[in-house]
Amino acid sequence: MSAENIVAEARMMCCASCGIAEVDDIKLMDCDACDLVRYCSDECKEDHRPQHEATCKERAAELRDEKLFMQPESSHRGDCPICCLPHPLDLETSMMMQSCCSKLICRGCDYASTEREVGENRQPTCPFCRHPLPKTKKEANVSFKKRVAANDPDALCVMGTEHFVKEDYVGAFEYWTKAA
Repeated sequence: MSAENIVAEARMMCCASCGIAEVDDIKLMDCDACDLVRYCSDECKEDHRPQHEATCKERAAELRDEKLFMQPESSHRGDCPICCLPHPLDLETSMMMQSCCSKLICRGCDYASTEREVGENRQPTCPFCRHPLPKTKKEANVSFKKRVAANDPDALCVMGTEHFVKEDYVGAFEYWTKAA
C-alpha cells in the first residue's frame, strides 16, 4: 500500500472538518454528492463546504458520467454467444436470429463472419454453428420449424411473438409457456 493510499484511508476514518475519528458512538456520514469525505455532523458539513465544493462538484460529475455511460452487465435479451457482449434492447437493427441454431447473433459478429467468408471466397455460413445459410425464405422457414419442433426455447419464443402479432393470444401463450 502506498503512502497516499494510507493517508486517504485515514482521512476517510475521521471527520473532514473537525478531525474526530469514527468510533462506536460516533458514526460518520458520507458527503451526499461525492463520497470522498465524511462528516460527524451537519454543522461540520456546512463548515467544510467552501473548502470541499470544487472537488465535490468535479467528483460528482465523474460519478454521474460513470453511471450514465457505463455498459450494462447484461440485458434481458442475454449476450451474443460469440463476442459475449450484452444484446441491446433494439432487436430490429442490432441482432438477428439464425434459423439453423436459433441463436441471437449481434450484427457485429454477423458482419465479421460475412467479411471473412467473402475474403476467403467461401459459402456463407452461420457465425455460430457454421451451418450453410439458407438460400431462400422457404428454406429458412423449414429450418426454423425444425427448431420449433425440437422445442428450442428461443424459437418457441419467436413463434409465440408471431402468434401474438397475429392476435392469436391463446397460441402465443402456449408457445411462450413451452419456451419457459
